[in-house]
Amino acid sequence: MKKLLFLSVIATLVFACKPKSADEAKTGEAQKAAESSGTVYAVNENSVVSWRGIKPTGEHVGTVMVSDGQVMVEDGALSAGSITIDLNSIVNSDLEGDMNARLVGHLKSEDFFFTEKFPTAQFEIVSMEKFSGSAAEGELTPSHEVTGNLTMRGETKSITFPAAISVTDEMVSVKTNEFAIDRTLWNVNFKSKKIFAELKDDFIDDMINLRFDVTFKAE
Repeated sequence: MKKLLFLSVIATLVFACKPKSADEAKTGEAQKAAESSGTVYAVNENSVVSWRGIKPTGEHVGTVMVSDGQVMVEDGALSAGSITIDLNSIVNSDLEGDMNARLVGHLKSEDFFFTEKFPTAQFEIVSMEKFSGSAAEGELTPSHEVTGNLTMRGETKSITFPAAISVTDEMVSVKTNEFAIDRTLWNVNFKSKKIFAELKDDFIDDMINLRFDVTFKAE
């Protein structure tokens, strides 16, 4: 009886300590991208996308750099744009030494982002609407609901997520709270329990958590 109680307590603690995925972005088929002839703003070199991957025993976190992109502004509002994400710039920030190098190498391999064949990912704005929800305590307050096409590993899907967008004469800022996408929709299937049912507890969560912190300056 004591053994069963002990195992129950351990199971409860493990479940309680498992990191939680962020809210999933709405995902659909690719859509026609927005068009604009407004003022052009070019992406700043320090723009970044943060990532977080989850497994039963914990998580890994890191960043990947935005290497190119621009947005257009008409009548003081963001109207169109796109960014290119350099997947070969991916870094991990929770491991050190050889373990860090092995993880980053694995993420670049065919098991994950296959950067030898697909060195970049792209995000292109489709549409934006005013955000009507509320933000959780301690999070950014979004201004818009952004829909755009995300292309990765040769697959393009539309995703919709809240973002805080600020526009001035000199600068455009696009920031998000963490949101999740289902990596298997872009053929990142390694240790997906949905794809490989026999994995039992030896799996990696299908959800990749992302957070955008991207700024643009007027050309």
